[in-house]
Amino acid sequence: MRKRATRPNVFRDLKRLGVYSTDWKYILVPTAVMYVTPFILGLWLYYIPLGFPLGVATFLILLVTFSILRASKPRYWLKHRLDAASDGWTRFRPPLNREFQNSDWITKPK
Repeated sequence: MRKRATRPNVFRDLKRLGVYSTDWKYILVPTAVMYVTPFILGLWLYYIPLGFPLGVATFLILLVTFSILRASKPRYWLKHRLDAASDGWTRFRPPLNREFQNSDWITKPK
């Protein structure tokens, strides 16, 4: 059997509606929450349950937002951003003048 070249696009992420498959969880979970919450609370607008327009609006806003973000940000940007936010931002104090000297971390031979 003869060797064939591997297509480079096989290993790329799959895009659906302009959004990569790894980002759909950030769209579908908030959409589901915005759809179900008005039903639980019993919120209606005349004869229309409020969950339907809120769910559709949330889906469309997040779909457009992620399409724009994905075009302008690097891969896994949101995942790393959420990991950093969950870990907390640590404040480091600025180094003192004495800490800039090499003698603090380099030992001289005697």
